[in-house]
This record gives sequence, C-alpha cells and structure tokens, in this order.
Amino acid sequence: MIFFLYGTDAYRINEKLNELKTGFIAKKNKAGLNIAALSGDNIQLDQFKQEALSISFFGDKKMIIISGIMEKSSGSQKKQREEIAEFLKAKEKMIENNLVFVDLFEDAKKIPVKDDLFKLLIKQKYSWEYKQLRGNELSSWLKKYCADNKINLEPAAADELIMLVGNDLLQLSLELKKLSAYKKNKNITKADVAEMVRAKFDEDIFKLTDALSAKNQKLALHLISDQLRSGNAPLAILAMIQRQFRILLRLQGQLEETAGYPNKTQLAKELGLHEFIIMKGLGQIKNFSADKLKKIYGDLMEMEKQLKTGYKNPELLFDLFVVKNC
Repeated sequence: MIFFLYGTDAYRINEKLNELKTGFIAKKNKAGLNIAALSGDNIQLDQFKQEALSISFFGDKKMIIISGIMEKSSGSQKKQREEIAEFLKAKEKMIENNLVFVDLFEDAKKIPVKDDLFKLLIKQKYSWEYKQLRGNELSSWLKKYCADNKINLEPAAADELIMLVGNDLLQLSLELKKLSAYKKNKNITKADVAEMVRAKFDEDIFKLTDALSAKNQKLALHLISDQLRSGNAPLAILAMIQRQFRILLRLQGQLEETAGYPNKTQLAKELGLHEFIIMKGLGQIKNFSADKLKKIYGDLMEMEKQLKTGYKNPELLFDLFVVKNC
C-alpha cells in the first residue's frame, strides 16, 4: 500500500505521519520495530527495491517512510525518481509493505507537478496535500485545537494570536500551550496574548533593528525572509517594526530633554515599557540620527498604506525597505 503526504504545512504533514505510524503499530506491529526510514537525499534504487519487497524476519509487514525524495532537482535525482516510478508501476501489486512518501516544500511553486514519480503518487488512493491554512480555515483550525485541548481562548484573543503568529501551526500550538499554562484553565484574553506572544517578536525585531543600524543588509533581508517563510502575517511583522521605531523616536525625544544619561528605571516607568526594552533601545539609538529615525518611520507608514490597499508582493516591499535603509 502506498501513501503520499506532501505540501507546505509541516505541522499537519507531521501530524498525519504520526497518525499513520500509530495506526500501523497498533494493528500490525505493537513493538514498533518494523518501521524503517529512508532519506530521499541518498536513497539508491536497489536499496529501495529491497526495503519495498522484503518482509521482516518474523514475516510481518513493514512501514517504510521515504522523506524528501521530491526536494532535489539535479539530473541524477530526477533519473532516480523515474526509476522508482517505473519500479512501482511494475511491482505495485507485489508490494505488501506500507510505503509512505513524505515531502515538505517551502513554496507551493516548488512542487514538481510534472515529475513522473509525483504524478504516480498523487493518483494513489491515500494521497494528501497539506497547504498552509489561511482565513477562515486557519480560524477553524485554531478553534478546534482549543476545543480538543480544553483551552479557553476568547474570540478577540484568537484574532490577536493569528495576527501576531500568522499560519505557523507549530508556533501557534506552542504559544497556546504557553498561554494555557500561564492562565491555568482561565479564559485567555487579547491582553494575555499581546503580553505573552509579543516577547518573541520583540527579540526578532531587536535583531532586525541592530542589523539596520549596522547597515548589515544581508542579515536584515535574512531576518525578514525568515519571518515571512514562517507564515507570520506581513502586517503583524510591520506592526512590530513600527512599534520598535516608535520606541526609538520616543527615547530620542527623552534624550533631547534630559541632561546627561537618563535613568533607565524612570524611563521605563514614564514610557510604560519593560526596562529590558529601554536598555536595548538606548543601545540601538546611538546608531541613528533623529532625522534618520523619522525617515525610517515615514517609510514604514507608507509600507503600511500599501499593504492595506492590497499590494500583492509583501516580501518585495520589505526587501525594498531594507535596501533603502541599509
């Protein structure tokens, strides 16, 4: 029997794979010893044939998991997939073991829809594509996850969580576990999400601001790309960058009014911020003039206008912002 799990959503692919493994162990092999894993990077045809056709020492069926066979595009790897496809076409009825092909893609555009092996696998009865969830589908997933795990997430808190984290289901699940442990079965509010989840964004935005101040264009582009690839919403990323530069502008204003080095504790109290954020901001502000900060903030406001009016390529907007200000 052949199974095929593929797409851009790592969380749900892994969830389905664990479901298949658990079912196989429960029905066929309670010791869990007859599960083998092959890497698509270096799999050889003879090795694949042997694993596919041979049964275990005790005569039981095996589950063979083949991961990442579709990811590479060199000539030798394409030829390897063609050979495996031909073998499966010829010997499929003879294969008693469970073959589970698993392929995760960073971008749906990289799915090799014309590949012979891919075309064979998607025709299988047990073939599932897992796309990254968006809109109502993402909201529905979040609601079901909370119901299944007895997490009391208020509707406004759910919206805030999606805005901050985006459609990275693994990160969403981790944040929900953290929030649930923090609230101990009480309702999780929008304010709870803003306080607890924002911390991770702050850390990433500090790194980005450092990169901009040091004119490290390569690092700044990499940090932005990582955020977008993780499924974080462009407007959420932008909001956190804007927030950091608003803090720097406010600190700049305080420095102009204060004689000598300001008291961090007093600044934190006056601005309503954690002392750690004040310390980080004071370190970063030395690398920006007041005019430069205002210019950057103006660029961020213009970017927000473009994103909210339906600009089709958010990554390009962020890249242009970085190039312009590095």
